Amino acid sequence: MSKPAKVEILDFKDCKKAARTLYKAFDDDNVARYVSRHLEGNPELKKRCDLLLYEAYVYSHMLKGLVVAVKGENSENSDTFETVALWTSPETGYLEDYLTMLRSGYASLAWLTGAEGRRRIFHDLFETLKENSDDIMSSDPDGENMWVLVYLGTTPEARGHGNVRALFEYMFNEHIDLTNSLAYLESSALQNIPIYEKFGFRCVSDEWLGDKNDPVDTARMDVMIRGPKGTTWKYLDEVRSRRGYEIPEASKLR
Repeated sequence: MSKPAKVEILDFKDCKKAARTLYKAFDDDNVARYVSRHLEGNPELKKRCDLLLYEAYVYSHMLKGLVVAVKGENSENSDTFETVALWTSPETGYLEDYLTMLRSGYASLAWLTGAEGRRRIFHDLFETLKENSDDIMSSDPDGENMWVLVYLGTTPEARGHGNVRALFEYMFNEHIDLTNSLAYLESSALQNIPIYEKFGFRCVSDEWLGDKNDPVDTARMDVMIRGPKGTTWKYLDEVRSRRGYEIPEASKLR
């Protein structure tokens, strides 16, 4: 019988290993493919850029947010952890300031990925997420009291071990519910929506990278919000209506 999942806070020495965990976890993810699709003809460069992006994400959240993980029983002999989650807190502030981005390694990524990659990452990804978040949360006067789950990834061989539940319960009990905060995430896979619903999240709106009518070069995400202590966010119906959101059909969530 395996031991219960142990949640730990990561620090800077864990950055590269955490990034490799996310790289492995999101190997077949729509958003991951979108931001480096222009490099598909050069797999080695594509992998370097993908890893640099995850390293920058992890490092910046270690600087100004919170990075937690289930390392796994054999993590010392593995090049990844089992599960990694990146969060911002109500006190995080602006993550894309010059100094934070420079320290996190975004300059190297910007040079390697080229002009098209810079457009996809810094405009299509970062600006789209911020603009949609600002618009959605404009309905809630208390919207600044919010934790955001930026990434949650589990390696394929560690799925089904209870790591996700352990991470959410840790965050709710030790951080989010202590201050009656909201929790916000963007699911890049429709089939993950029922998983998040088990923890009190509800779909609010969709958002798209690229042209949503393009059958290939686009990526969909669904914004989900959990109200204070697991309640339904009181602006859920209002925002769904205002943004014309259609809840995905059940058949697409399998």
